[in-house]
Amino acid sequence: MSNVVTIAVDGPAGAGKSTVVRRVAEALNLLYLDTGAMYRAATVGMYDQGIDPDDAAAIAAWCTHRAIDFDAHGAVRLDGNVVDPQRLRSPETTAEIWRIANNAACRAHLVNLQQGIVQGRGAALEGRDATTVICPEATLKVYLDASPEERARRRLAQWSGDGALAPDFASLVEDLRLRDERDRTRASGALQCADDAVPLLTDGLSVDQVVARIIALAVQRRPMVLEACVQDAVIVGRSRQSGYVRVAQGSIADPPAPWQLGLSNPSPDRQPSCTTSMTRNSGGRQAGILCQGKAVLVLGGKEAHPAWPMAMPMLPQTWYVIEPHVWHAVVQAPGTICAWAEASTISEERSPLSEYHQDILASYFQVYFPQ
Repeated sequence: MSNVVTIAVDGPAGAGKSTVVRRVAEALNLLYLDTGAMYRAATVGMYDQGIDPDDAAAIAAWCTHRAIDFDAHGAVRLDGNVVDPQRLRSPETTAEIWRIANNAACRAHLVNLQQGIVQGRGAALEGRDATTVICPEATLKVYLDASPEERARRRLAQWSGDGALAPDFASLVEDLRLRDERDRTRASGALQCADDAVPLLTDGLSVDQVVARIIALAVQRRPMVLEACVQDAVIVGRSRQSGYVRVAQGSIADPPAPWQLGLSNPSPDRQPSCTTSMTRNSGGRQAGILCQGKAVLVLGGKEAHPAWPMAMPMLPQTWYVIEPHVWHAVVQAPGTICAWAEASTISEERSPLSEYHQDILASYFQVYFPQ
């Protein structure tokens, strides 16, 4: 099994793909690929070249010789030149992007460029054929969806319009329905949910809740993908070989102090539906290992209060050495037992979680602790 993680997200226009996938890529240290921006860049270039927008052959002849990629800051480039972000997202570009997207030759060229960008790299990408054409072998495929009404509400909530009157809600809903139908029925790159994609309806969910759900789905498929992202908070060590394998070294406390061993059963406030706080320790590291059952380690950073939580299942034959001052919670299913080693002088501080952070945890737990 390859260690490279690829997350591909499809879905209709306005479902939040760009926002969500960018956040997932940042959280998991993956390359972010906005495939839609490449189509928009080609659309802007087509008009700058004065090509007849009704001449599909001329559009294909021009587009298939273009180099479209991203600079080190994530800005899309056309033939080496960064495209103005305002023009990329302008209503004029949005209205005409179909001339590139529906052109089979243009689409084949852009798909080839996109596959070259992500080949052999950990990546998170989004687009209307990300799971079916660009990355059919992706580690995780998600079909991100929202009702036309939900997407219309989001668009109106984000409306700036530079002083222009916001569109009518009913008209916006109808426009989204028509665009969905056009995307589902077009001859090239039709919008569809891959057979092995996870459908995720986001009506009523915050961006953070959706991001947490997708991270959890990715961790389910590659359990170690999150470990590299939390190295400042926890040392993870495992043994898959015979004999003694050292996970960490040094005194449990600084200065050295007596130490203790213990077992933890799931207390009422550390079960999936009841976790409303995190703790952090002073006076040394705390090392835990899963003995039986199912447990999830939640990490919340080292700030004054718990930050955006990251949650990962505790795996068998694996030590989790939690650094001092890291907000954390070990959430255990009924019947779970964990073993712990820690300095006997260790002290604990507890902080309540906001309702918002509890909602994010619930998104993780829906994947890790399915009902």
